[in-house]
Amino acid sequence: MNKEKYLFRIIPLLKVEGLSLSMDNIADEIGVSRKTLYNNFQSKDELMAQCSARLLKEFSKMTQCLTDADVPVAEGFRDGILGVRNFFREASHVFTRDLMEMYPGLASDSHNSGTSLFEQRLRENIERGQADGTYRSDVDPALFSKFIAFSVFSFFQKEIMTGKSCPADEYFDKVIDFNLHAILNNK
Repeated sequence: MNKEKYLFRIIPLLKVEGLSLSMDNIADEIGVSRKTLYNNFQSKDELMAQCSARLLKEFSKMTQCLTDADVPVAEGFRDGILGVRNFFREASHVFTRDLMEMYPGLASDSHNSGTSLFEQRLRENIERGQADGTYRSDVDPALFSKFIAFSVFSFFQKEIMTGKSCPADEYFDKVIDFNLHAILNNK
């Protein structure tokens, strides 16, 4: 088994159980020896860094539609924001809280990388939509994408990561509808 196959089994475990599991617990839960786990990951810090990198790849894949030239811009806009919702829906508040408390540097780096990627892709979506006439030309793509990224990530910071129950579907539907309506070119 290679590292990717281990990560494929470890990440869902950590999303449910949180990050307080020891390497021994992780090895037991995924059915390998401690030695095997350490042969692939020198430490829990390395394991967490690899998990973080893998999660960023997943996030990237879920937001790729924002810049996919084969996807209409308005559809990519909607699906990209829903991709963010779906990505965070899979993480429990325990996982996110543990990441922030136990690995604050990694949490900050992951947050910044994900936010930047989403903001960049959203900006590109808006610019492409302006170029093809789908979106209004008087909208500032950089400002608008920053506003939406801040709104979406702040929502998760406040609601999901604290374990509060929230109507995420309703929130995202309104964010999408309101902001898409604001930028569509209604000639």
